[in-house]
Amino acid sequence: MQAERGAAIHLDLPFYRQHWDFTCGPASLMMAMKHLDDGVHPDRDLEIDIWREATFVAARGTSRYGLAYAAAVRGFMARTTSNSGGIDFQERLASTLDASDMQLLRDQFAERRARCLKLHVQEGQETITGSTIRRSLESDRVPLIVTSALFYCDDDLPHWVAVTGMDDAFLYFNNPDDTWPRRRRFALAELEQFVGYHGDQSLVEVWRD
Repeated sequence: MQAERGAAIHLDLPFYRQHWDFTCGPASLMMAMKHLDDGVHPDRDLEIDIWREATFVAARGTSRYGLAYAAAVRGFMARTTSNSGGIDFQERLASTLDASDMQLLRDQFAERRARCLKLHVQEGQETITGSTIRRSLESDRVPLIVTSALFYCDDDLPHWVAVTGMDDAFLYFNNPDDTWPRRRRFALAELEQFVGYHGDQSLVEVWRD
């Protein structure tokens, strides 16, 4: 996975630590919203409100359309991108849900996508590369991406993080599951391993018009 070379970009994203093991998406989104609008006040109430709007319902995680919807109803612009066009990390969800819950998940995913389209949330389907993320940063957008929690702990779970920057060697990000604020980084030369969960990539970009 190659990234376009260019000047270093670093966003001054505030850090927010998730309070529940299933709110990495809402916590990442709140970091982006606070960066874009100082009037946003991240707290547990907002965290759980966003989770209710973004959750898969049948599973406790949050989808790209759910997070984009939560951003859009609060006046932010949003775009979703995935490499498959399907449900975020569906393979893992299918292994843990019965047929009835899977149908609920599919219905909820379609409903959230329809709400996003009504709110003019943009969407795309492409492989998410370093170049994709750099273009987002250069457009004054905050990218949120899914990775695996295995990169920082022993749990093989999908995990949302907020990208804070990029230079010629590293991608920088805030991990909402960290216990204290710190800028994490991952080598661009190995970025293909980091972006996505078991090959299923999801990206949400958030910005102000």
